[in-house]
Amino acid sequence: MQHALVRTALVAITASSAVSQTSPLDTILADCHPKVRKWATVVRVENPTTKPTFRTFHLRDSESAVDFWPASTIKLYTVIAAVEWLNREILPIESTIVFSRKTEEGKWVQDCARTVPEMMSEVFRRSSNEDYTLLLRMVGIDWINTQFLIPAKGFPHSALMRDYVTYRPVIYENDEPQRIRVVPPKGNEKTFEHTWSGKSYAQERGATVLSSTTGNCTSTMELAECLRRVMFHEHLPKDERYAITTEQAKWIREGDKKRGVVGLENRSAGAYGWDKSGEVVFPKARYFHKAGYISSYALDLCYLTDEESDNHLILAVAAKTGDKDVPRAMARAIYEAAKAGKL
Repeated sequence: MQHALVRTALVAITASSAVSQTSPLDTILADCHPKVRKWATVVRVENPTTKPTFRTFHLRDSESAVDFWPASTIKLYTVIAAVEWLNREILPIESTIVFSRKTEEGKWVQDCARTVPEMMSEVFRRSSNEDYTLLLRMVGIDWINTQFLIPAKGFPHSALMRDYVTYRPVIYENDEPQRIRVVPPKGNEKTFEHTWSGKSYAQERGATVLSSTTGNCTSTMELAECLRRVMFHEHLPKDERYAITTEQAKWIREGDKKRGVVGLENRSAGAYGWDKSGEVVFPKARYFHKAGYISSYALDLCYLTDEESDNHLILAVAAKTGDKDVPRAMARAIYEAAKAGKL
């Protein structure tokens, strides 16, 4: 397989000027399953708890490549978008969402109800397709693609167009009018209605895998940037922050053990950046992640922070294979290079 010309890939996100050079990832990952098509973005973080700075590296053309299926990694996008949507409407995160749809006969049918904490927690705990689908259904395809997945928020090439279930009562049929009733623990409930405009954001943003018109797409650069903004929310300039509070960012990162809510800090549901990788190189590290897997693609988006060795790394790795050991091997090669001072 031939690849595009190697492009400069070292970007200092917070610096006023970028340094151009060939990406070390091209060398680090050269011998890692060389016959498998791979994408990767790594952000090395310095001084993570005081005044963090960031250096970003891309494997070959990964900075803008969207020619892979993102699978479950993009479920993180719907979690953050849901919190932003609730904040915009001045509604608490503890609300219950009641989902209804309009039938061809013009009748409204109530499908199901879920609390927002339940949906968010299940996305992280078991990578729930049902709860991802409901979060997307809650905010709507048009809203998430015009208000959240935009360049100003770090998403120049991302689009979400489809749910991940095919059955009632959860399925989000794009052409069905949706009624979303938000019931807070206290105070007045609010009701919203939306119907997809029919616009293909996927086609506009370059989707090629599964469907160029109704597929989901993103890049490893955008996955890594999203996680950077969540992990370092309180340290970033205001124009780089999502429209969430510091408390909400921490809740997404760590969950809430008292309420049984799971956040990004877990080692379940495809922890490829930890299993046989992070646990070997940095066994005492903390690990936050959202993985993705289908029969032909395996991915992990993670932040590993190891105080003992002072290594702090955001990884977005993707491989065109159903072999889960490929992203594990990619992560391990990156960790070992970072520990040896080669990244």
